[in-house]
Amino acid sequence: MEVRSAAVLLLMALQAAAQELQYFEIGGTLKLNPNPSEAISSITWKHKGNIVAEYINDAVPMQYLGDLKGRANVNLTTGVLTVSNMRKSEDGLFTVEINNRVLPVSFNAVGISRVPEPAVVLKNPTTCFKNLDSCNLTCNGDTRDSGPVQYFWKLVEDGAWKEPGQDWMFTKIQMSSVEKIICKIQNRISERESGPLHILDLPEEPEKKNKPTRIPVFPGEPPRCSFISEVLGVVMRSVALLVLFSLVVWFFWQNRSTRCRTREDNQA
Repeated sequence: MEVRSAAVLLLMALQAAAQELQYFEIGGTLKLNPNPSEAISSITWKHKGNIVAEYINDAVPMQYLGDLKGRANVNLTTGVLTVSNMRKSEDGLFTVEINNRVLPVSFNAVGISRVPEPAVVLKNPTTCFKNLDSCNLTCNGDTRDSGPVQYFWKLVEDGAWKEPGQDWMFTKIQMSSVEKIICKIQNRISERESGPLHILDLPEEPEKKNKPTRIPVFPGEPPRCSFISEVLGVVMRSVALLVLFSLVVWFFWQNRSTRCRTREDNQA
């Protein structure tokens, strides 16, 4: 039992290893080549386990079945299966049987889109200036439907692609020696280059202005100008109260003096 299980696992591993990942452009053509080692007398292609093309010499003429009918074609000399106008929903496993023998190779078809035109952009626009020691750039583009992609960078002056990776730290030395930089996105079916980023267009780092600071009179107290204003306010209020008090005293004294003179006149 254990030997049988081990054999099954080994067979599954060999089948998985023999699967060839085949990318196709959505809306484009898929071409699968089984590379037969002998002349073909019979051939059967299957997609997701369903027969899509079948031929048996002197018995069954070439016939196409299923969803790929009208778009599939098999070359009886090479065994190559060609399918036009492939859809994303037609991702999946293709297998082939030639001369009554299932070939060990199979094809896992995956639909992808062409890569978009990228753009070189500043990863942190507020902290990237040409007078700094370095600046982080990124090769920007929506690659969600493009499958596995690679990124490349090129300094236009030397013409050599380098530094694969979506982000690139551009150094001050490079800034001083080149004028333009471009990036490229590449997948299994296409590649596109960005327009150039002109290094001279990068802004200079703005100078930091020294703002005047108000020195507090005491720790935790308001600034000096506010303190002076408060002192002046207290003085003005005190003067106003003093004047008001003086007027009240004067009025009281005048009123008392008048009463005394009136009393003296009445007694006389």
